[in-house]
Amino acid sequence: MDNIYANAGGNSRYKKLRRLYSGLRIVSMALLMILELLEWCLTPATVSARTNGLLAEQIAIRHRANRCRSSWQSHLHSCKSFLTRQLSGGNHVAVLGSGHLRDIDLRHLKRTFSRITLVDVVHPLEVQILALFSGGRIQLCSGDLSGALHLSEPSSHIALDQKLRSLLEGADALVSCCLLTQLALPIAHRWGKRFDAALVDAGVQSIQQNHIDLLESAPTAVLITDTAQCYGSEEWSPLLSEVRLPVPDQSWLWDIAPAAEHGLKGLGDEQRRVEAFAFGGRG
Repeated sequence: MDNIYANAGGNSRYKKLRRLYSGLRIVSMALLMILELLEWCLTPATVSARTNGLLAEQIAIRHRANRCRSSWQSHLHSCKSFLTRQLSGGNHVAVLGSGHLRDIDLRHLKRTFSRITLVDVVHPLEVQILALFSGGRIQLCSGDLSGALHLSEPSSHIALDQKLRSLLEGADALVSCCLLTQLALPIAHRWGKRFDAALVDAGVQSIQQNHIDLLESAPTAVLITDTAQCYGSEEWSPLLSEVRLPVPDQSWLWDIAPAAEHGLKGLGDEQRRVEAFAFGGRG
C-alpha cells in the first residue's frame, strides 16, 4: 500500500511540475513576442522595410541565431575564416546585407580597412549604436540590394539605384555573406500572388545574377551563399536559380535548424550546403 501511495504522490508531483513548465514556457514565449514587437516599433526603418516584412524577418533571424547558437557556431566560424583569408586590405570595404554582423569578423575589417560601409535595407538597433560610436569609420547605408522592392511586376527592368551602385562601384572590396538566396524572397512572395511561376522565376534569376555580376566587377569581392537544402535524409534541393557561378573555393554544411525549430512535421533537421567564392575583379 505504501508503494501505491508513493507512486501516486510521485505522479502527482510530476504532473504539477509539467504544468508549471508548460506555464513558464507560455509566459516566456509571450514575453519574447512583446520584446520583438517593441524592437519592431523602436527600430528606425523605412515603410518599405516594414510592409515587406524585412524588419520583422531581421528581428526573427537574431532570435533564431540565439536559439541555434551551438548549431551555427561552425558555420559562422567558417564564414569569418574565409573572409579573413581573402580580404587583405584597402581603403573602403562595403558589406552587403550586413544584418547583425554575426558572420562578419568586424575586428579584422577594422584592422584592414580605414572605412567600412554596411549596406542593408534596415539596420538593427545594436548596429546603429555601433556605427554611432565608431568615430565615423563605420557608415550605414540603407538601400535595396535587390533593386526590385519598388517594382510591381517581374518583367520590369531590375537594377540597383544609381546612387547605391556608384557607392558600391567605388569600394575597394565587396562582401556578400548569406544574402544571395534571401535577396528576392519578399519580392517573389509578392509577385507570386499575381503572376505565373515562370515569370516570377525569371525575375528572381535576374536579381541573383545582377548581384553576382556586381561582385565579379569589383576589384576584390567575397561571396558566401547557401546553395542547397535538405531535411533529414531527404534529397538535396537547389536554392539558387540558373545563375552563373564558378567552382567554389570552399564549401561546408550548415546545421541551420533542428526539427523542433523549423516546425515542419515529419521532416528532420534542416541543413544547408554553403559555398564560398573569391573574385579578383574582371572589370
